[in-house]
Amino acid sequence: MEINEQPFFHGLLPREEVKLLLQKNGDYLMRTSEPQGQARHLIISVMQNETSQEVAHYVIRTSDGAYSITDKIKFGTLTELVNHHKQAKISEEVASSVLVNPIGRQSWELNHADITMTKVLGEGAFGEVKLGTLKMGSTTVDVAIKVAKLEKVTKEQIKEIITEARLMRGFDHKNVVKCYGVAAIDEPLLVVMELVPGGALDKYLQKNSSVQWPEKLDIIAQVAAGLAYIHSKNIIHRDIAARNILYGKGVAKVSDFGLSRVGTEYQMDPSKRVPIRWLSPETIVSFLYTPQTDVFAFSILCWEVIENGAQPYPEMLVVQVHQKVGRDDYRMPISQKAPAMLADVIKKCWIRDPQQRPTMSQVVQMMYEITGKKDKTSVNKSTGQLRAKMMSTGPMSDPMRDKTAKKTGRRNKKKPSSASNGPGGNSGPSSGPLSGKDSRLKKP
Repeated sequence: MEINEQPFFHGLLPREEVKLLLQKNGDYLMRTSEPQGQARHLIISVMQNETSQEVAHYVIRTSDGAYSITDKIKFGTLTELVNHHKQAKISEEVASSVLVNPIGRQSWELNHADITMTKVLGEGAFGEVKLGTLKMGSTTVDVAIKVAKLEKVTKEQIKEIITEARLMRGFDHKNVVKCYGVAAIDEPLLVVMELVPGGALDKYLQKNSSVQWPEKLDIIAQVAAGLAYIHSKNIIHRDIAARNILYGKGVAKVSDFGLSRVGTEYQMDPSKRVPIRWLSPETIVSFLYTPQTDVFAFSILCWEVIENGAQPYPEMLVVQVHQKVGRDDYRMPISQKAPAMLADVIKKCWIRDPQQRPTMSQVVQMMYEITGKKDKTSVNKSTGQLRAKMMSTGPMSDPMRDKTAKKTGRRNKKKPSSASNGPGGNSGPSSGPLSGKDSRLKKP
């Protein structure tokens, strides 16, 4: 049989994904081992103990045109091997090592034949990002395709690529980039994404320094809505920054989920590289990520928008940021040109105590009060005069800012620490297995 045509063949599906598909004893699928500098092998994965979720992975050996799992019995074709083990145990010691129910490809497992690639949009860490189309039934949609050349990626990187795509598969929000799926049956490995016009937000702001406050506030509100949605899905983004927001035609979309994790807490390996300029004090100190870490990063993104895509802490080295933010509780000055109510939001989001920061859902409401917009088509006219007043009022004379200053105290006061479709730009680290040049630095 032509293995690629079999519905139960899943190509380069990592073990972590296999465990999500096999649920009952006897559920099985066939896949290819991830590259580790050696030739890849076919593998049969079968659920052998549904109670403990134990999945066994058997390598299919080939010799002189014959196939076998053990050296005892050899088969002329893969079909004969599979049919035999529908009746006979693969392992004599395990009664449930019988192939009962083949698990077919999921809707997100795409066929290479349905994907057409055209021009190159950019260069990522492990391959190119290309413009193309995806055939979906009777329709065809324009897409951005991240291409991972297998000779350049490790087993761990393949896991990261597919995990990122898995996290994104369930997203359905106008301010979050959509992932259509992964083509992992043949080479190269393809991640098919929604095509977003425009590019990275930091580059847009750098090239368009005359962007007015209504547009900037609308961008920030959209990012807040996208991040609140991500948090509602029990996911911590872990890399919120202007470089990871795609912006075009007035729509901002959160992208780049290479560092994202499911759950409400994530304890980071201290040896890993991280984007320190966007990190909260408690995460710098404890290496613990929570959704409130994202809230702090959002406040830094707001600063980036105010400063037209400038790098945060522009006068500091990364090691200085680590010390000043983590130990000294330093915060960057907010431009006097910034609307007072936005400055108030920023100050609330970068309070040192993560428990005192608002949730992103609360931030969405704050931005709604500022912009009067719930979405692109819904405008609350009653806040029009408030917005006009806000635009013309200096932040230092605003009582809300004074009130916030009293609550938060001096920015530098030392306190006890608390437990693009295209590649990224040069203003900071790019994360994710298929993003651009990674300039993240290890923590000192």
